[in-house]
Amino acid sequence: MSVKYGILTILSQSPKHRYDLKVTLENMMYKQWTLNPGQVYSTIDRLVRDKLVEEVSNAENDLKLYQITKNGREEVERWLQNPIEVLLLHDEFFFKILCAKRLNFDLLNKMIFQQKEAVIKKILQLHYLRKELENTAESEAMLYLIEGGLLHLEADLKWMDMISDLEGY
Repeated sequence: MSVKYGILTILSQSPKHRYDLKVTLENMMYKQWTLNPGQVYSTIDRLVRDKLVEEVSNAENDLKLYQITKNGREEVERWLQNPIEVLLLHDEFFFKILCAKRLNFDLLNKMIFQQKEAVIKKILQLHYLRKELENTAESEAMLYLIEGGLLHLEADLKWMDMISDLEGY
Protein backbone atom coordinates (compact mmCIF):
# COMPACT_ATOMS: atom_id res chain seq x y z
CA MET A 1 0.00 0.00 0.00
CA SER A 2 1.21 3.48 -0.76
CA VAL A 3 0.83 5.57 2.38
CA LYS A 4 1.27 8.70 0.25
CA TYR A 5 -1.70 7.96 -1.97
CA GLY A 6 -3.78 6.67 0.90
CA ILE A 7 -3.31 10.00 2.68
CA LEU A 8 -4.10 11.96 -0.48
CA THR A 9 -7.26 9.88 -1.00
CA ILE A 10 -8.48 10.46 2.55
CA LEU A 11 -7.69 14.18 2.43
CA SER A 12 -9.63 14.38 -0.85
CA GLN A 13 -12.71 13.66 1.25
CA SER A 14 -12.07 16.06 4.15
CA PRO A 15 -9.27 17.70 6.17
CA LYS A 16 -7.81 15.52 8.93
CA HIS A 17 -5.29 15.52 11.78
CA ARG A 18 -2.18 13.33 11.50
CA TYR A 19 -3.41 10.68 13.91
CA ASP A 20 -6.86 10.67 12.28
CA LEU A 21 -5.13 9.90 8.98
CA LYS A 22 -3.34 6.90 10.52
CA VAL A 23 -6.54 5.52 12.03
CA THR A 24 -8.57 6.15 8.85
CA LEU A 25 -5.94 4.41 6.69
CA GLU A 26 -5.90 1.37 8.98
CA ASN A 27 -9.71 1.26 9.03
CA MET A 28 -9.79 1.61 5.24
CA MET A 29 -7.74 -1.60 5.09
CA TYR A 30 -9.93 -3.23 7.76
CA LYS A 31 -6.91 -3.29 10.11
CA GLN A 32 -5.06 -5.71 7.85
CA TRP A 33 -2.16 -3.25 7.57
CA THR A 34 -0.84 -1.63 10.74
CA LEU A 35 0.98 1.64 10.19
CA ASN A 36 3.76 3.17 12.21
CA PRO A 37 2.71 6.72 13.22
CA GLY A 38 6.16 7.96 12.22
CA GLN A 39 5.63 6.66 8.70
CA VAL A 40 2.37 8.56 8.40
CA TYR A 41 3.80 11.73 9.95
CA SER A 42 6.93 11.78 7.78
CA THR A 43 4.80 11.15 4.68
CA ILE A 44 2.60 14.12 5.57
CA ASP A 45 5.71 16.28 6.00
CA ARG A 46 6.90 15.28 2.51
CA LEU A 47 3.44 15.94 1.05
CA VAL A 48 3.47 19.43 2.59
CA ARG A 49 7.01 20.02 1.29
CA ASP A 50 5.91 18.93 -2.21
CA LYS A 51 2.83 21.19 -2.01
CA LEU A 52 0.40 18.27 -2.39
CA VAL A 53 -1.02 18.90 1.10
CA GLU A 54 -1.25 22.06 3.19
CA GLU A 55 -1.76 22.82 6.82
CA VAL A 56 -4.96 24.69 7.63
CA SER A 57 -6.00 26.54 10.75
CA ASN A 58 -7.98 24.64 13.34
CA ALA A 59 -10.28 26.68 15.55
CA GLU A 60 -11.26 23.70 17.74
CA ASN A 61 -7.83 22.86 19.20
CA ASP A 62 -4.09 23.12 18.64
CA LEU A 63 -3.72 19.94 16.54
CA LYS A 64 -2.49 20.53 13.02
CA LEU A 65 -5.15 19.94 10.38
CA TYR A 66 -4.23 19.03 6.81
CA GLN A 67 -6.07 19.30 3.52
CA ILE A 68 -5.22 18.30 -0.03
CA THR A 69 -4.18 20.95 -2.56
CA LYS A 70 -5.13 21.21 -6.22
CA ASN A 71 -1.75 19.66 -7.08
CA GLY A 72 -2.47 16.85 -4.62
CA ARG A 73 -5.81 16.09 -6.27
CA GLU A 74 -4.13 16.01 -9.68
CA GLU A 75 -1.40 13.71 -8.31
CA VAL A 76 -3.83 11.16 -6.83
CA GLU A 77 -5.92 11.19 -10.04
CA ARG A 78 -2.78 10.64 -12.13
CA TRP A 79 -1.77 7.76 -9.85
CA LEU A 80 -5.22 6.16 -10.11
CA GLN A 81 -5.12 6.31 -13.91
CA ASN A 82 -1.67 4.77 -14.40
CA PRO A 83 -1.05 1.02 -14.17
CA ILE A 84 1.39 -0.22 -11.56
CA GLU A 85 4.51 -2.17 -12.44
CA VAL A 86 4.07 -5.89 -11.88
CA LEU A 87 7.15 -7.25 -10.11
CA LEU A 88 6.70 -10.97 -10.50
CA LEU A 89 10.26 -11.97 -9.73
CA HIS A 90 10.70 -9.67 -6.73
CA ASP A 91 8.99 -12.10 -4.38
CA GLU A 92 11.02 -12.84 -1.23
CA PHE A 93 10.17 -16.54 -1.22
CA PHE A 94 11.23 -16.83 -4.86
CA PHE A 95 14.56 -15.30 -3.85
CA LYS A 96 14.87 -17.74 -0.92
CA ILE A 97 14.40 -20.63 -3.38
CA LEU A 98 17.18 -19.23 -5.57
CA CYS A 99 19.51 -18.93 -2.56
CA ALA A 100 18.62 -22.39 -1.25
CA LYS A 101 19.28 -23.97 -4.65
CA ARG A 102 22.60 -22.16 -4.97
CA LEU A 103 23.66 -23.48 -1.55
CA ASN A 104 22.28 -26.98 -2.15
CA PHE A 105 20.29 -26.41 1.03
CA ASP A 106 19.36 -29.76 2.58
CA LEU A 107 16.14 -28.47 4.12
CA LEU A 108 14.59 -27.08 0.93
CA ASN A 109 11.60 -29.39 1.22
CA LYS A 110 11.03 -28.27 4.83
CA MET A 111 11.32 -24.65 3.74
CA ILE A 112 8.69 -25.18 1.01
CA PHE A 113 6.42 -27.07 3.42
CA GLN A 114 6.60 -24.27 6.01
CA GLN A 115 5.85 -21.67 3.35
CA LYS A 116 2.86 -23.69 2.17
CA GLU A 117 1.59 -23.81 5.76
CA ALA A 118 1.95 -20.02 6.02
CA VAL A 119 0.04 -19.55 2.75
CA ILE A 120 -2.74 -21.88 3.86
CA LYS A 121 -3.00 -19.97 7.14
CA LYS A 122 -3.30 -16.69 5.21
CA ILE A 123 -5.98 -18.24 2.96
CA LEU A 124 -7.98 -19.21 6.05
CA GLN A 125 -7.58 -15.68 7.48
CA LEU A 126 -8.85 -14.16 4.23
CA HIS A 127 -11.83 -16.52 4.16
CA TYR A 128 -12.65 -15.48 7.72
CA LEU A 129 -12.27 -11.78 6.86
CA ARG A 130 -14.46 -12.22 3.78
CA LYS A 131 -17.15 -13.84 5.91
CA GLU A 132 -17.00 -10.92 8.38
CA LEU A 133 -17.30 -8.33 5.61
CA GLU A 134 -19.94 -9.95 3.41
CA ASN A 135 -22.84 -8.13 5.04
CA THR A 136 -21.25 -4.72 5.55
CA ALA A 137 -22.31 -1.87 3.30
CA GLU A 138 -18.96 -0.31 2.49
CA SER A 139 -16.83 -3.42 2.06
CA GLU A 140 -17.29 -4.11 -1.67
CA ALA A 141 -13.82 -2.88 -2.66
CA MET A 142 -12.18 -4.84 0.17
CA LEU A 143 -14.04 -7.98 -0.90
CA TYR A 144 -12.55 -7.53 -4.39
CA LEU A 145 -9.09 -7.31 -2.81
CA ILE A 146 -9.71 -10.41 -0.74
CA GLU A 147 -10.76 -12.38 -3.83
CA GLY A 148 -7.65 -11.19 -5.67
CA GLY A 149 -5.50 -12.13 -2.70
CA LEU A 150 -7.03 -15.58 -2.55
CA LEU A 151 -6.33 -16.14 -6.25
CA HIS A 152 -2.69 -15.09 -5.77
CA LEU A 153 -2.27 -17.35 -2.75
CA GLU A 154 -3.83 -20.31 -4.58
CA ALA A 155 -1.40 -19.69 -7.45
CA ASP A 156 1.48 -19.61 -4.94
CA LEU A 157 0.38 -22.98 -3.55
CA LYS A 158 0.21 -24.44 -7.04
CA TRP A 159 3.69 -23.08 -7.79
CA MET A 160 5.11 -24.60 -4.58
CA ASP A 161 3.49 -27.94 -5.45
CA MET A 162 5.17 -27.74 -8.86
CA ILE A 163 8.57 -27.05 -7.25
CA SER A 164 8.08 -29.94 -4.84
CA ASP A 165 7.24 -32.25 -7.74
CA LEU A 166 10.30 -31.10 -9.72
CA GLU A 167 12.56 -31.60 -6.71
CA GLY A 168 11.08 -35.01 -5.97
CA TYR A 169 9.72 -34.15 -2.54
